[in-house]
Amino acid sequence: MPTILSAVFTIYSADIAQGIAFYGRILGFTETYRFPRDGEPEHVEFRVGGATIAVSSAAGLESHGMPPATPGHPFEIGLETADVATTLNQLRAQGVTIIKEPELSPAGIRYAYIADPDGTWISLYQARQG
Repeated sequence: MPTILSAVFTIYSADIAQGIAFYGRILGFTETYRFPRDGEPEHVEFRVGGATIAVSSAAGLESHGMPPATPGHPFEIGLETADVATTLNQLRAQGVTIIKEPELSPAGIRYAYIADPDGTWISLYQARQG
C-alpha cells in the first residue's frame, strides 16, 4: 500500500486574483505557498487547520500538461465554525454569495452554504451540541 503524507484540495479559478482574495482576505486562510513568487501567480496554497486548500489558474493546469478545468459542482469544501449564523453574517457583510441560510440537519448539525467567486460550494457547519 502506498504511503500518503498529506493532501491538497485544489480549486481551479477563472480569476485567480479573486480566488486568492476570497480564501486569503475574506475567509482569512494563511497563505503558505505561491508560484511563481513574483508576478501573476498560477497556484497559491492556504492552510486552514490541518488542511491545505489551493487556488490554481488555467495557466497552472496548462503548465502540467492538463486541459482546462470544466465548471460544475463535483465537490464541496466543508468548513467547521463555532457559530454558523455569526460566521455567515460576517461573510454576508463582505458580499459573499449565500446559497443556503442556516438550518439544522437530521443529524443535528447546524449548517449553511456559501459560494466562492467561481461558484464552488462551501458548507459552513457547527458540530452537534450535546
